[in-house]
Amino acid sequence: MTIDYPEVAAFDLDYTVWPCYCDTHLCPPFKPIKSSDGEVLTVEDARGFQLTLYKDIPKIIKDLKENNAKVVSASRTWAPEIARELMELFKVEYNGKLVTLGNLFDASEWGERSKIGHLRDAMKKLYGTENLKDYKMCLFDDESRNRDVERHGVKFIEVRDADNGPSWNLYQKYLSS
Repeated sequence: MTIDYPEVAAFDLDYTVWPCYCDTHLCPPFKPIKSSDGEVLTVEDARGFQLTLYKDIPKIIKDLKENNAKVVSASRTWAPEIARELMELFKVEYNGKLVTLGNLFDASEWGERSKIGHLRDAMKKLYGTENLKDYKMCLFDDESRNRDVERHGVKFIEVRDADNGPSWNLYQKYLSS
């Protein structure tokens, strides 16, 4: 089995990195909940709702980073300030130290526009080009309407499991396809 890593891996946030819409389901302020090893994989909002990252997200992102992929977040969130805060509150172990989830992303493009626009803006920041076909790229996303990125050379990986998010198996299947 040949593993073929992307040069750029993009992730939607809501229902792809975490199991909710951060702009409608959550109410700040947030309280990080540390695990025994210091990681913060769960935060609690002002109403007591606990939001936990999807289980395999840290492992998938770490694997991408360790294999020289750039990691991008691309989200249609209406509340970028909440997404930004969450990305800074979640903490994972990477290369022997705790880092914020946001530090694992090389670029973040959020707002009310198409994923193609998000990805083009991210590529412009990362490589100085808006041409998505210049790089091997994928997008993990729960919304099938974003499959239109494939017309621009981006592999669309649909996340269909709202309870568990993108699984390690889904990721491995993509890498070996």
